[in-house]
Amino acid sequence: MDYTQIKVNIDERVGVITLCHPPRNSFTKRMLVEVLDALDQFESNDVVRAVMMNSEGADFSKGADFDDIDEEWTGEGEIKETFSQLGGKLVARVDFYPKPTLVAARGVCFGGSAAVFSSFDIRIVGENFQLHDGDIYYGTVGSWGMSSLRLPVWIGRNRILDYMFLNESFNGQQLYEMGMVSKVVADELVDSVGLAYAKKMSKAAPIAARAFKECVRRATLPN
Repeated sequence: MDYTQIKVNIDERVGVITLCHPPRNSFTKRMLVEVLDALDQFESNDVVRAVMMNSEGADFSKGADFDDIDEEWTGEGEIKETFSQLGGKLVARVDFYPKPTLVAARGVCFGGSAAVFSSFDIRIVGENFQLHDGDIYYGTVGSWGMSSLRLPVWIGRNRILDYMFLNESFNGQQLYEMGMVSKVVADELVDSVGLAYAKKMSKAAPIAARAFKECVRRATLPN
């Protein structure tokens, strides 16, 4: 597949997916399909032992692309799967990915992109990173399979209720205290620190890493 809204490369044993859809890095259906394809390619590549996602520009992603949403409503879009289907597929793919995953993010992460961000094993963010998800105030429930099913398991009942009902643009330190992010670093260090940790994760024995992640899922996810 030709990638038009992401960039991919392999740095040592880390497969890197970079969102590059200016000016908002919005998730279009095309971007969702491209990321899913890149994950498939990295999974089948024995050189790649960990996967990292980052972005170009000031913001990680400002959610779903409005033009694609309009096309979905009119039925004119080229990709017929809905945003809900593709977004849910991506969140589940990252959540159940057999190799260690890491996301390095700065700037704003809004709406559906918050679901994608939250699904990674390790989440490195900048001090001025802002995460905002207002689904319940828009009249929807996490249609990408995030708040309704996964976050209560990942961070706990009280924290997910704080996150959704307070509905604030939580910064990096607040998110760390809530258990939403793994580490907070200076904004300019997000990519380099993220890559350093991804390279560390890539040194884990592949069979052991796969088995460990499967054990964690079985221990935490409802039957």
